[in-house]
Amino acid sequence: MKLKWLVLLCASALTSGCALAGSGARAAKVSILVDLDPNSADQTVIVETVTADQQGRLYVCDRVTGNVIRIDPKDPKLIVVGRVESRAIDGKRVRADTSGIVFNQQGDLYITSGPFREILRIKKADLNPEKPGVAETFATGTEGANGIAFDKRGILYVSGGRNGKIYRIGPAGGAAQDWAQIELYTRTLPDGKTQQAITANGFTFDAKGEVLYVADTARGAVWKVAVGADEKAGKPTLVAQSPLLEGADGPAFDPSGRLWVAANERNAVVMVTLDGKVQDIAKNGSKGPLEFPTSVVFVGNTAYISNFDTPRRDNLAADGKTSLDGIGASIAQITP
Repeated sequence: MKLKWLVLLCASALTSGCALAGSGARAAKVSILVDLDPNSADQTVIVETVTADQQGRLYVCDRVTGNVIRIDPKDPKLIVVGRVESRAIDGKRVRADTSGIVFNQQGDLYITSGPFREILRIKKADLNPEKPGVAETFATGTEGANGIAFDKRGILYVSGGRNGKIYRIGPAGGAAQDWAQIELYTRTLPDGKTQQAITANGFTFDAKGEVLYVADTARGAVWKVAVGADEKAGKPTLVAQSPLLEGADGPAFDPSGRLWVAANERNAVVMVTLDGKVQDIAKNGSKGPLEFPTSVVFVGNTAYISNFDTPRRDNLAADGKTSLDGIGASIAQITP
């Protein structure tokens, strides 16, 4: 039976998760599935995206260690199954600072690296807790590489962050092609000084794999770009723009075809209808369970959300300097 959600706005003063009630006022639950560093609430672990394999197991990549971590929601232990190594660039050791992470239909894992301007790959056979595989270059020329998704043909698409570009990469990898452009835009955040210019951040395809939905973090908006029969990009069209989408990132469709978006500046997850309506699904203060959420993935009817835990906007602690009143990097879950 399809879930029916009654969306209620939750006051930002609340410090515990607030979720939506469905038809009949049945409340959903927001909680922490796993703390990615139980020993610290500081950014000792940094993950931006969570994805899932065909068995429903979750995967994240830690920017600090480069570890690719697998988590079974039924037994949420942290198991290292892969590695992304740092590199020497211009005489300095540089981390990959991975962002997007996604599987193809064959079970290979693809990861974006902005500093490397590359897409990395770990083949399915090498996702091994006994001998974690090392990510290798799959595609190049992806400046600002961030979000990542496959269309119905198995073609890979990557967002370029602040340059607003969307790149297209064929099955063999190699040099990425410019495919679409989200109009550039820069805004000043509520602190009066931080500049936000990321117009092409996380994204996801619809169930048919034909229309790409792009989170525009700078505008607080969602765009859509259709893949034509000739595989060229249609004209980007604005789906929704709202103050509720401040910090939009990491969208995902639920099993009923509704679009969920992480609104990281607000410590919120919101729902966007395809006719442009925006409503909160869950919203809380700096104590979590949402702590600067950056991506959503579904396993069945359960939504899993990566917490990036940047100390900013609604994720600022009472002292205004840190976010240490929460638990830090983690994966939250929203269950019906």
